[in-house]
Order: sequence, then C-alpha cells, then structure tokens
Amino acid sequence: MDLTLIGGMATGIAVFSGLMAIVSGGASTEPSLGERLRAWREERIAGARNQLAQARLDLRPETYLAVSIVAPLVLGIVGLVLSVPMAIIGIVAGAFVPRLYLRYLVAGEARAADDEAPRVLRSMVNRAAAGGTYPDLFSAAVEVARHRWVKADFEEVLGRYYANEPLAEALATLRPRQAGRNLALVFDALSVLAVTHQPASAAADVLGSLNEAARSNQSIGRQAAAESRGLRIQALILAIVIPALFFYLLVVNRELVAPVVDTTLGRLVLLPAAALLEVAGVVLSWRATRLEV
Repeated sequence: MDLTLIGGMATGIAVFSGLMAIVSGGASTEPSLGERLRAWREERIAGARNQLAQARLDLRPETYLAVSIVAPLVLGIVGLVLSVPMAIIGIVAGAFVPRLYLRYLVAGEARAADDEAPRVLRSMVNRAAAGGTYPDLFSAAVEVARHRWVKADFEEVLGRYYANEPLAEALATLRPRQAGRNLALVFDALSVLAVTHQPASAAADVLGSLNEAARSNQSIGRQAAAESRGLRIQALILAIVIPALFFYLLVVNRELVAPVVDTTLGRLVLLPAAALLEVAGVVLSWRATRLEV
C-alpha cells in the first residue's frame, strides 16, 4: 500500500515535470532566420545612421549600405579585366573603401569640433558664472562658435528649448551627432544637469572642469599632429609616386613593364602582389603615424 502510494506520487511528479518542460520549451522558441536578418539589418542601419550624422552627410543609411554592397561588385568587375586575383583585391578594397571614407569624414569633424570646444566652453562658463540661464549658455555658445555644425547644433538646442521641448530630450537628440569627444562630454554633462534639474549656476563648475580638460587635450593633440604631419606627407608621396611611375612606364615604354602586364606570372602573381604591398604600406604607414589623444 505504501509502495503503491509512493509510486503514484513519483509518477505524478514525472508527468508534471514533463509537461513543464514541454511548455517551457515551446515558450522559448528561437528567432527565425528572417527575424535574425531583420535584426541584423536594423542594427546596421542604426550604426550607419549615427556615423552619417557624425560625418554630417545628408545621406540615408539605406543608401550608404547599398553603396557598401555595390562598391565591392564594381571594383571586382574592374579588377577582373586584369586577372582573377585583381578581382579579389577589388572586392576586398570595395568592402573597405566606403567605411574608410566615412571614418575619414568623422575624424575630420571630430578634429574641428575639438578645436571649437575650449572656446565654446569658456564662453558658456563665463555666462553661467554671470548668472545666466540655460538659454543664455546656448546663446553664448552660438555667438563664439566658428565651425558651422557646432554653431548649428547649439542653435537647434536653443530652438527646441523655446519650442517647449524638454531640455534633456533636446540634448539627447543631438548627442549622437557629436564626433568630437570634448563636445560629446559637454552634451553629456548638460544632459545630466537637465535630468537632475540642476540650476544653470551649477553648470559653471562642471563645464569649468571640462574646459580645463579640453584645453589640455587640444594642446596635446596639436603637438601630436605637428609631429606626425611630416611622416604622413612622406607616406602620401610614396603612395602616389610609385603607382604613378608604373602607369607612366606603361604608357611611355610598355616593354619595361611587359613582364608584369603581358605575362601570366605578372598578371596572376606580380601585379596582385604589388597592389597588396602598396595598400598594406599605405595602411601601415598611416596607422604608424596616427597619434590619438
């Protein structure tokens, strides 16, 4: 009798556990392939949108992603005219060219914004110390800003503020556009002050500390740029002269470069190897002379 009761209880527990396993297994279904592709696409679009905003390019993220797909195909077809290895190099180069160009634009905007940061911060600190309100701080930034996008951003913040949009939301909208680290910190600090409902007078100490850091970063950045400028110029000259000399010989005296362009060994081995060495030399030289603060 006791064994029958124990067996019934064990059977009930086993059935209950099996049912719970089936129910939990059905509830935690993995996303389908279509859902994964849509999530991947949305992630790529969001990343491209932020980069395009920082580069100040009036281009849809979908268009940029389409260019990123078409560029390898076009360069691959161009390279196929010479040889299959050159087609492969063209595909690889096409996959990186749009990204590198966008990163170049973002880096340029970051340098320009960082140059503006000390001037803008100094004006905002002075206005806050004089008892100004948040609109006064933004107006002071607009008055001294020289870079058009820095000026436009603070004008937009000021316009959104007068349009009765919450200050924290206005700052959060413009924060992803900031390519420069110093101005990004300014927007972050202002967002924290707005969220915590701090008075504008509290911004004087916070922005004053950021101003000291921005001036130090600007000084170090200019020194690093001055030291690396000569090396970059040399790398750029070599990157231009060597291919230009090859094409010059190809037009003027083809016999000198015939082993490279008219033989199977040249088209399949020598020319692709030269192209790879050229690209690798440019990339390595650029990275070696890039000094970041």
